Amino acid sequence: MSNTRPPHPFQGPLPVAYGPDYALHTGLETVTKSRLVAEMIMAGEAGDVHLFPPQPATAAELRSIHDARYVDSILDGTADYAEFGRWSKEGLASVLATTGGMRDAVSEALRVGRSGSLSSGLHHARHRHGCGFCTFNGLALAALEALRHVDTVGILDLDAHFGGGTADILGDNPGVALADVSVSPFDRWNPVDHDRHRVALVEEAEDYLPTVSHSFGVLEGCDLLLYNAGMDTHEHAGGLAGITTDMIRERETLVVRWATERQIPVVFALAGGYRWGGLSLEDVARLHLETIRAFTT
Repeated sequence: MSNTRPPHPFQGPLPVAYGPDYALHTGLETVTKSRLVAEMIMAGEAGDVHLFPPQPATAAELRSIHDARYVDSILDGTADYAEFGRWSKEGLASVLATTGGMRDAVSEALRVGRSGSLSSGLHHARHRHGCGFCTFNGLALAALEALRHVDTVGILDLDAHFGGGTADILGDNPGVALADVSVSPFDRWNPVDHDRHRVALVEEAEDYLPTVSHSFGVLEGCDLLLYNAGMDTHEHAGGLAGITTDMIRERETLVVRWATERQIPVVFALAGGYRWGGLSLEDVARLHLETIRAFTT
């Protein structure tokens, strides 16, 4: 197994997985906002980015992270998606594409040092079922893909909600470290190994960035970082009062700087971001651009 680092420092363009199957035309932000983010990228609003179409996740790959009966029920249409809609061919194409995008982004990060996927709806999906708008856990699939090439993977989850699904699938894997900082108790999970797991609930905005910085400790020494870059922590996107756009921007800078200083390849996912606080879908998409801009600088 090789732990060879990609070229450093990173030089763009930044490879980001996205294809027309990612976004549905109607429905929850989870399955619609990626189209707007992609349009903004193509308009040059996020720096030097190369959008590439990923291969959809296969049944065999999905069975490596989920119970086979659950996978088959989604593939054959006998079960609906996790809380975002009834089964449809378009919905199936979307969840397969966004899950596969995380796997393909790993290969790009190992090649050039940074990459991402315009994927959302990942971290609540458990081994036996979906949860919280998440049907398949692309973070788990990406971690297993990375472990085919490196020894250790870190997952930094900065969505507003905890990633209990990721912990359910990967919590016992000795090659995976999990750092999960949230502003809502939804889907909270209990660490089983305090050397590899860190879980924190932030209740005051002034504590948010220091808690994020502290969470990096459990990720030290990882060979690749998966970053679930939720915007639903923002005070107007479903998160905590006092977490502003400037604070989100500083958070993204912290993550990129930490990984860059250690020459650790990084893959990001969009994760959560909603109109619950009065934002438009375009506003939510622009928040997600903060992640991409941080990775292109």
